[in-house]
Amino acid sequence: MAETTKNATSQVQQAFAGAENVKKMFDEQSVRMTQMFDELGKAHGKWIEYGNTQIDEMSELFKTQFNYVNELAAGWRKLSLETAKKSVESFKA
Repeated sequence: MAETTKNATSQVQQAFAGAENVKKMFDEQSVRMTQMFDELGKAHGKWIEYGNTQIDEMSELFKTQFNYVNELAAGWRKLSLETAKKSVESFKA
């Protein structure tokens, strides 16, 4: 009977040691997962920052292009009006 109790105690101790090892593995995995998600968060933040920068630069480019087209249209209207006036003046002479 003492041997059975001794074997049972030994099995409980082994099971407890195994459970401690499993808990240790889960704790270590939890730390690694936390580190991984922290790094992913940093990378995501940089990606968002880069995207916002690109959007700002595209917006500035569109504004520049829009203003340039407006200047070209204004210049074209001015030249067209001057040409029309000169054409009318040439008929008056």
